[in-house]
Amino acid sequence: MPVVWSTGRRQLTGRRRSVTLTPAPSTLGESEVFKSLLSLFRPRQVEHTVAAPPPLPTPPPTPPAVAVAQDSYLRHRPMLDREQRVVAHELTVERPRPAHAAPWQGPSRRLFADALLWHFARARLEALLAQRLVFLPVGISVLEHPALSALPTRNVVLHIAWHDEGPADEGETLFAGMSRLREMGFSLACAQELLASDERLAALVDYILVDAGRLAPPDLLAVQRRLAGRLEHKPLVAMNVDFLEMYEACRLLRFAFFHGEFVGCREQVDSNVVVPPYKVAAMELLNAIRRQASPDELADKAWADPTLVLRLLRVVNSPAFRLRSPIRDLKQAIAYLGHDELYRWATLLLFSSQRPEDRHPMEHAWRESALVRGRFMELLAGSQMPESERRDLFIVGVLSMIDRIFAMTMPRALENFSLPAEVTDALLQRSGRHAPYLELAIACEGGDQEAIETLAAACGHDLAAVNRCQIEALEWILGFAGLADEAGSKNG
Repeated sequence: MPVVWSTGRRQLTGRRRSVTLTPAPSTLGESEVFKSLLSLFRPRQVEHTVAAPPPLPTPPPTPPAVAVAQDSYLRHRPMLDREQRVVAHELTVERPRPAHAAPWQGPSRRLFADALLWHFARARLEALLAQRLVFLPVGISVLEHPALSALPTRNVVLHIAWHDEGPADEGETLFAGMSRLREMGFSLACAQELLASDERLAALVDYILVDAGRLAPPDLLAVQRRLAGRLEHKPLVAMNVDFLEMYEACRLLRFAFFHGEFVGCREQVDSNVVVPPYKVAAMELLNAIRRQASPDELADKAWADPTLVLRLLRVVNSPAFRLRSPIRDLKQAIAYLGHDELYRWATLLLFSSQRPEDRHPMEHAWRESALVRGRFMELLAGSQMPESERRDLFIVGVLSMIDRIFAMTMPRALENFSLPAEVTDALLQRSGRHAPYLELAIACEGGDQEAIETLAAACGHDLAAVNRCQIEALEWILGFAGLADEAGSKNG
């Protein structure tokens, strides 16, 4: 039956299927891998043997890929599984193209792939690669890259996004190249069009990518049925899914992973929606923390919802805090966490629904985006702001998505919060000292290079600082959000 995009929300039904990702083993230690990879990108020093007095040494020219990378933003786009959890990221280099350059011109593609590998080397993504897949769009010419042998293979998926060879021997060259990459231990992904007429290529890939964004619903259904019948054990990845209705349709079509702008889509607000009581209790606890209430008052606020108490105790007793003995008393837990840490956790619990009927399909993805925003803004401020203002930046970033979680307008969502004027101004008016940081975080999600450069300069930073803080924020939330899942995994 053809799938028709609908404008309203659809109740998702059917049996869920979890996808188990088995990372390829790494033969080198992660730190050795990245040190080796970085060394390949460092320009060699020019040796001068001229007699004294020697002329001033001429610095070696910067390799083109390094020049591109230094002037570009490393974008990480989340990829969700069927459980609506972020399980992978696609890394791409975002940089304005010269007006005369054709999109995906051969030399440009190779240059951008080299720049991507340079970024990948410097980002030091050991923590991310330990838990999630990373997709890198490259061409088969990556085989010629001197850094390839030092690239980590664990959870790294090379997406063969183009092929530069001539059409006469395209199939043979592509097959030979992909075979070599498989022998080196890489996982491979490939667009379904490249696999249409060559069974050998289909046998080599681990993930099959379908560009759902450019297919009409009947065509998408036909492609899915053909691939499911022919390659039923290969996970299908729906690419460029740009709105929630398309995501829901792809999910019903049994795609395993989902990529695109749908994660950031807004839905129509419901004027009659009511915030669940357990989230109201969390908001009241937050307000009490803001005014530095005593541990006794904080405990009373938390006990307004016993489940909130249970979740906070699970947090403080989690392995992350490495307690010698468990804490059973709420007041002791509050004293141990302190006001700042307690505020972070209580804020995070607003993004964790206790009842299935309250849970939006994008809840986990939105929570992660909110955390990355908040942590990125806090890190970027660094020593430029006092600690209290950095904490406010974190709050601005996290609460910037509260309207989506509550399914209401931002002014109404903030009504029950007691917030400083600068926080409210940034969230409602995009004004004040915190506003450029929030706008920069949002621009990073969209990969808007020009806006990123402009806003980074307004915040007193360059692209290198933006890239560094984005990666640090992304790796930080892996443990933070994981603890939130653990705290909310059992209710009652």
